[in-house]
Amino acid sequence: MGISLDDAVQLSRELLERCPRGKKGTNLLNYCRDIICHGSRVVQEARRSVSLRQAIEISLQEREDRRPRTLYELHYFRRRILESCTRIADMELRCITAQHCYDTLTYICGTPRQYCKDRVLLHSIFACGMRHGWCNANPVKALHKPRLRETEVISLSWENIKGLLHTAKLPPFRRCMPPLGIMLWAGVRPTEMQRLHWEDINWEDEVIMIRPKHSKTGGARCTTLHPVLRRWLVNLCCGERLSGPICPSGWKKLWYSLRSEAGVLPWQQDVLRHTFASYHLKHFRDLSLLQIEMGHSTPYLLRTRYLNMRGITREHARQFWSPKEWC
Repeated sequence: MGISLDDAVQLSRELLERCPRGKKGTNLLNYCRDIICHGSRVVQEARRSVSLRQAIEISLQEREDRRPRTLYELHYFRRRILESCTRIADMELRCITAQHCYDTLTYICGTPRQYCKDRVLLHSIFACGMRHGWCNANPVKALHKPRLRETEVISLSWENIKGLLHTAKLPPFRRCMPPLGIMLWAGVRPTEMQRLHWEDINWEDEVIMIRPKHSKTGGARCTTLHPVLRRWLVNLCCGERLSGPICPSGWKKLWYSLRSEAGVLPWQQDVLRHTFASYHLKHFRDLSLLQIEMGHSTPYLLRTRYLNMRGITREHARQFWSPKEWC
């Protein structure tokens, strides 16, 4: 049977020691058989697992309702794992250690920022495995999360702001005016902007509603429809209440052409949101209000990354928020 007589005797003794007193003969034998039968199923269930490859696929299926950008990152992560790390991809989740995870992430990630993003994705896959009972622990939790050094994002210069807004008024680019104004005077992220509809603007309460399904963080927030932005949008709409997506068709190509025509390339990601934050604080001088407008849970990110008022004068900040200057 694969074990020695001494081992069999030892196992029988341990089994009998765990039996209740008073059972004898056939009752004791049947009780021991029940323990062996049920115990076998418990052990098999406890050791049930799937490969990392299978866990990734199932995790993707469970998140089919996520945003296209999130799904793209998940599929990109899966492709790199399956193409470059076939050994760990075929290992059972229960057998994968923190060292395996670290070696895999350091191999497929070219930058610390990519490492952090992939660490989150791998963590979510093991969390999925724990929910299904394929592993008892999440080895990614043991990995150190490197502290990223944020690069300085400088707000748009006054000349670049004027160039963008004046270029947007030209006939070929007028369709870009609403999204440009909302990103600049409401601090809406570019990806959020592409999901916004005219119905998300509450003209009576003078707010723009960023719904959970539209926001980057998954939380809802309201940002103020400042007079300069309201005037900018009303003049374009000619008093009509529009509906549907705010960004026009062919938005990405049109938006690039506008920036090129205005002479503000190359372009830093989220620079309009950073410009909004810096000009907001320079003019309104209220960090708590700005934190609410930005949708941040703490002011830490504002202080460490967003606020860069170098070169912004009080007069320019006043003009930035003045409807008469732009509309």
